[in-house]
Amino acid sequence: MAAANDIDDLAGGLRTAVNRLSYHLRTPATEHGLTPSRLSVLVALDKRGPRRPSELASVIGITAASMSRLTEALVEGRWVERAPDPEDRRACHLILTEFGRTALDDLRTEGTSRLSQDLGTLSADDRAALSRALPILVTLADLRLEAAIEAKTRESVT
Repeated sequence: MAAANDIDDLAGGLRTAVNRLSYHLRTPATEHGLTPSRLSVLVALDKRGPRRPSELASVIGITAASMSRLTEALVEGRWVERAPDPEDRRACHLILTEFGRTALDDLRTEGTSRLSQDLGTLSADDRAALSRALPILVTLADLRLEAAIEAKTRESVT
């Protein structure tokens, strides 16, 4: 069994490395005027389809006021558009525009290409080690997601 200090050291090193890598993977988005919050909304709309701004605010963890400002920026940037909510005409849904979808696809391609170039500089052994670690990293990410969903569920019940 691993000592607590070993696990804490591993957790700290992994957190630092993932944060640094994540920052650099977002660079293409920021170069195109997409802040992390804007990108989060586009990804959520791409994965979940049209949503009310209030639902998106909850998904990405921001206030209604912040979501309102974010919505204006996304509409002005032509990444999303408003559409009437089919269940409540007083409300609206945000929809990813074709421009937004293309921008998101381009950013994913560009980010993957940059990361592929970086991976190409590693030794075959290092790439194999990353390949073996990938399912473990996905499991850790899923655990964090499940914990966040549980916390939101508990929060909404209280």
